[in-house]
Amino acid sequence: MIVQYYADSLGLPRPGIVELNQRYIYLYEAWLRENRAEELFIINRARTGYTIDKLFEVYKEDVSYIKEEKDVLIIHEGVCDCAPRPVSKKVKNIISRLPSFLKIRIISYLHKNRASLLKKGSVHYLVEKKEFKQTLEQWLADAVKKFKRIYLFNIAPTNNEIENHSPGFGKSIEDYNSIMKEVIEAIDDRRITLIDVYS
Repeated sequence: MIVQYYADSLGLPRPGIVELNQRYIYLYEAWLRENRAEELFIINRARTGYTIDKLFEVYKEDVSYIKEEKDVLIIHEGVCDCAPRPVSKKVKNIISRLPSFLKIRIISYLHKNRASLLKKGSVHYLVEKKEFKQTLEQWLADAVKKFKRIYLFNIAPTNNEIENHSPGFGKSIEDYNSIMKEVIEAIDDRRITLIDVYS
């Protein structure tokens, strides 16, 4: 049995919050090993800071090498894509190439003033809604040809502390979750299941 798992940092442990044995993929693997007799291969591609476009590229690379019949695909991502940020991806890349002493000051300023910058309208996303939708459509359209079952986790709600630091994050999560639901409904394939962790 082949299970391929693609996730952003929500698929990783969080020290003091989510232990290694509390992750969804670990719990699913433990359940499968207890309830299924066949040999099990878990392809775990959880990566910190990975957006849907990056994970889709990893997926395409994997399926080009793993030619056996595939059983389960799990996609658990979106939080990095939809987090409101005070600077664009292009500006972020420019900052990353600056000398360290300057880069540290700029990053510190952005961190301290994130909420006020976002409230003033300087809002950017690593993956805009249109691109997010298009990538998810391509991914699921390909996956239904290759996998027996596909599970898509939507994005869990944020908390007050994060919302205060990144105003608009809660609304953004709702918007990207709506895109996921819309794409799944449009494809309308019984093999695709939405796991609604938001609700």
